[in-house]
Amino acid sequence: MSNLAYQAEKQQRHTQQSPEKSVVIRRRASITLGEKVLIVLFALAVLGGSLFMISRAFAAYQTNIEIQKLEKKVEAEGNRVDDLKKTADELKEPERIMEIARKKGLHLTDKKVKNIQE
Repeated sequence: MSNLAYQAEKQQRHTQQSPEKSVVIRRRASITLGEKVLIVLFALAVLGGSLFMISRAFAAYQTNIEIQKLEKKVEAEGNRVDDLKKTADELKEPERIMEIARKKGLHLTDKKVKNIQE
């Protein structure tokens, strides 16, 4: 009888479980709201950092262009100074000065004129 009682109890359990209701399982998104916020903040940080780096690189590029322009100006002025020094040296030559003095009417003997070479 114990076997029959066991079978009857088994059937009652089985009949109680059979009327199942259909349960709708709602699945949440695989990414939570907090994770979405963190992803957006990270993307904004990366974007901001890249814009900052690009602006710094552009400023360095502009500065290099200005430096090159100034170097060209310095080189041109250096060439001008060299040309003026050559012209000054040519104008300082004693023979030239003596020739101009003779044309203006100055008569000097060569003994009185000193040739000073720098």
